[in-house]
Amino acid sequence: MKDGIREMTMSDYPEVAALWQEVGMWPHAKEDRAWLAAALGRNPTCALVWREQDHVIGTVIGAWDGLRGWIYHLAVAESRRGRGIGTTLLEAAEARLRELGVGQINLMVYEENAAAHAFYLARGYQHSPVKVVRKRLLSP
Repeated sequence: MKDGIREMTMSDYPEVAALWQEVGMWPHAKEDRAWLAAALGRNPTCALVWREQDHVIGTVIGAWDGLRGWIYHLAVAESRRGRGIGTTLLEAAEARLRELGVGQINLMVYEENAAAHAFYLARGYQHSPVKVVRKRLLSP
């Protein structure tokens, strides 16, 4: 299999889940195999993986809720960072969302993740005056 970007499939799940655990962004409440299958079903062309030597080393999930686009789980293996993989994945997801008619993309970043903030700001994202609030209906 050629190195680079391709659409995510459920066969990627074990490696995707391992990467998300490695970088500390998973698991969250209800984000399991069933959640990923549903996400891929809703936006099949916007969830992407980056493979090198037949291993998943990067991911991004683009989603559209009918009003706004969202970016979830942009992740690159720590050992592969700084090579433009995250930027390439982000731009590919943005392009696919744009093709669907999305006019605005939102994403959430933990306040303490200064590196992620800097990454997104350098790629044209802006701080929003909206504060995210949440209500957990299920335990993690």
